[in-house]
Amino acid sequence: MNVDRILKFELNKLNVHLPKRRISLKEALESTRPQVATRDGSVHRFKREELDFLAGLVPEIDRGRLQLPILIALDPKFGRGAARITGEAEVIAISQILGKKSTGGELLIYRPDVAIIRRKLPTTTQYLFMPG
Repeated sequence: MNVDRILKFELNKLNVHLPKRRISLKEALESTRPQVATRDGSVHRFKREELDFLAGLVPEIDRGRLQLPILIALDPKFGRGAARITGEAEVIAISQILGKKSTGGELLIYRPDVAIIRRKLPTTTQYLFMPG
């Protein structure tokens, strides 16, 4: 087994908490039990308060585009403590929370920002571990 395959295997183990399929904020708001199935076979539920909070941050038209959970990509190439949020609707919501200007479909944030996001959105955000 070469190093790349071992690294990929280990990253897959770290990312087992991620959903098999993400759902839109619109779908989650319309659901009586908003949740996604995870790669390890468990269920990840979204808190209604967080969904309502997110709905207040993005225009109604973007609710169908905002995918949950919002992924906080931890990638060593961005440096220690840096993370990336992708998706135009996701960037709009996160930028609103952090009081930053949203530009396009990608936002680079840092450890203090991540702490704020995870505190406000514990069930509607998840970490995604990327290869270095």
